[in-house]
Amino acid sequence: MDTHARPLEPEDAPAIDEIDAAYAAAYGLERRTGTASLRFFARTGHAFVAEGEGGIRGFVLAQAVFDGERPTVVAGRLASPPPGDDEALRALLRALTKSAYDAGVYDLRVEVPAADAAGGAALEAERFGAAPATVYARHLGSRAAAVAAAAGGAGSGWVEEDDHG
Repeated sequence: MDTHARPLEPEDAPAIDEIDAAYAAAYGLERRTGTASLRFFARTGHAFVAEGEGGIRGFVLAQAVFDGERPTVVAGRLASPPPGDDEALRALLRALTKSAYDAGVYDLRVEVPAADAAGGAALEAERFGAAPATVYARHLGSRAAAVAAAAGGAGSGWVEEDDHG
């Protein structure tokens, strides 16, 4: 198969949304492909779709973030239809790496669920390494209920609807 990555365009929304829905459901995540989200990521220069036989086969949503020391390209979603399309994921990671390098950004971080074995394998194949860190999250107010609902009710240990202290 011949899979290639190209910059995300707003017109890609229906295909991306379908992939994101399946990916989010498979890993108990919130969806990330609302209209405003895709418009934002389409302007970052670090968001891509993988195209191949049958159309769009995956996407990555990333942006450059400055932490006070140096910029980092951070990808909050790297997805292909579960159980994962290695060729599409690797094409996306190569495009992301090139976009970061071309922008003069030499640090990249890609967040994938621990259960996403295909995503992890593609990252390792493209010479990304697991960072020695665990990410902790806390969601407050109505966001807590939304996150818990996306996780199928899971996550009650780290979402608190009424605790603001």
